[in-house]
Amino acid sequence: MEIVEEGKVKSSQFNKVFFKFFSFGLIVLVIVLGVYTRVQTKYSSKVADLDTFEQNYDVALVFGAGLVAKGVPGLILEDRVLTAIKLFQRGKVSEILMSGDNESPGHNEVQAMKNFAIKEGLDEEIILLDHSGLDTFQSCNRAKNVYNLDKVVLITQKFHLKRALYICNELGLDAIGVEADLHNYQNIKQYSFREVLASVNAWGEVVVSKILK
Repeated sequence: MEIVEEGKVKSSQFNKVFFKFFSFGLIVLVIVLGVYTRVQTKYSSKVADLDTFEQNYDVALVFGAGLVAKGVPGLILEDRVLTAIKLFQRGKVSEILMSGDNESPGHNEVQAMKNFAIKEGLDEEIILLDHSGLDTFQSCNRAKNVYNLDKVVLITQKFHLKRALYICNELGLDAIGVEADLHNYQNIKQYSFREVLASVNAWGEVVVSKILK
């Protein structure tokens, strides 16, 4: 009899612990999804299509992305640069700020972007380089506080653009975004899934930056 009662007690304790962890996990999930939705939707109206983009901005901000080899941009990065070039050729921007990671000698996203743009016929004089844009937050923050920009066109793919718009606009930039999806990309589902946690992180970075301001 005592063994049965002891088993019931242990089962009850387990159920209580399980319920607490389950409840905590559910609360975290709701918060994460709420923050993600906020980041993804707050500035979604500022997404523009390349073919119908009519506004004139001084600077296009191109975010860095992966390289397939030393100095060779991947397809995602190529499309970002090509989109910026098209905006310049159509007279929608007068300069292009290329911002990316340059932490190691073998991974220089900014130089790779510049070389590719020049190869595509872009004049070197209209290219601005930010070698310290280690992530989206840093690229936006430096565009505002180092390069003293007020209005920018953000150039990146759809899966990344709304987060970039959220960060830049929350940091005080008047930013509009143009999607650079010129191809179908491998691992796009993986990138989209990663945006959930990246959006939560972006929200946190913005909150902290405002507190410290």
